[in-house]
Amino acid sequence: MKILLVNPPSKFLIDDNVFPTLGLLYLSAYLKRKDYNDVTLLDLNGNHVIPEAIEADVVGFYSNTPQFPYVVKLKEVLARINMRRSAIYVIGGPHVSGRPEDALPHFDYVISGEGERAFLDLVDSASGKTDMPKGQIIKYQYIEDINTIPFPDRALVDIKSYKYLIEGVPATTLVTSRGCPFGCAFCANNAWGKTLRLRDPENVTEEMQILIEQYGFKAFMFFDDTMTVSKKRMEILCNRIKKLDIIYRCFIRADTVDREILTKMKESGCVEVGMGMESGSQRILDTINKGQSVRQNLNIAKLCKQVGISIKGFFVVGLPGEDRNSVHETIKFIEESKVDDLDITVFAPYPGSRIYEYKHKYDISFETTYESSWYKGKPGFYRSAVSTSGLNSEEIVKIRNKMEKRFKKEQGARETGDFAKLVT
Repeated sequence: MKILLVNPPSKFLIDDNVFPTLGLLYLSAYLKRKDYNDVTLLDLNGNHVIPEAIEADVVGFYSNTPQFPYVVKLKEVLARINMRRSAIYVIGGPHVSGRPEDALPHFDYVISGEGERAFLDLVDSASGKTDMPKGQIIKYQYIEDINTIPFPDRALVDIKSYKYLIEGVPATTLVTSRGCPFGCAFCANNAWGKTLRLRDPENVTEEMQILIEQYGFKAFMFFDDTMTVSKKRMEILCNRIKKLDIIYRCFIRADTVDREILTKMKESGCVEVGMGMESGSQRILDTINKGQSVRQNLNIAKLCKQVGISIKGFFVVGLPGEDRNSVHETIKFIEESKVDDLDITVFAPYPGSRIYEYKHKYDISFETTYESSWYKGKPGFYRSAVSTSGLNSEEIVKIRNKMEKRFKKEQGARETGDFAKLVT
């Protein structure tokens, strides 16, 4: 039984060869534990060349929203060059977890949500162990104890070929949890759901130890939506990580940290945190059900700097209700918070999010052109698929570009100027 996993290119990114595709590596590990050992990965990130021929009985695709139109075309190409004419084609990932009906005309099976158990059952069916009729949307209950899931099969890739640095040190990625308990209206969270499931600290540091000993990594990027949801668990994790003598980045929320836990994170090797601040307007934060205040975000930004942890703020232009006043408030917030780094993106509504599904309840209108639905893009190529009563799509892009030009640090130095001119 030959199984091919396909990671499509992310051509909308400046560099799509930064991180390995952990989701597919988890699938491979799960399959191999069940003795399906003939698993290969076609990773088109960093290398956009499609092979002249493939041979696979099961072909599984990952897809987020901006990748989806390309994945449909890629499936047709791979079906033509696949020497196994009876092969089945499966798709999973965030986009089809939110809109599985998009994929049904093109794929034999669509996996909605967490993929390990569903994909294993599909492989069992393809191998004749069971019979699962084609044309299905498959959605299983989430795996409750994620400590039982084997570590990602990093032997499937050249892990050192991915280029990501933390303070100049080569780094790799891992996740210590799945799901997110918060209810932000812009977030789809389709693949791993809203139910938070945490790995035990011992399980996390065991994986880290392997990455240190086998691959020599001394820096890590934790890709949990929010790593600090449980302060008690984070404290235990910090005590264990501290012994490993590494550095790391992770994501936090203002309402999940305080001086004590930030200090412990600093002592354990945390050099930078990322925080979704979204907007400097409390009206906007309330509209998107962020569940925290501008004041909280400002206080934590200052606290991080006091503790000695760099902070990167993530901001979005074009959220429901955005107007020039809310943009001015965001500019003022960025100036006051003095974040060490920032990302400013154009809002893209994703299938499965409340804003996407109930847009009539929000001050927003948008196209559903998936190719333009990316949250990060190449400089000069941003476009907006959204508009509000206060800003049209062209104004949103113009303001976003001006904000980044003004605030983005160049060669470590912050520029100076008249902030009010950004939105006039």
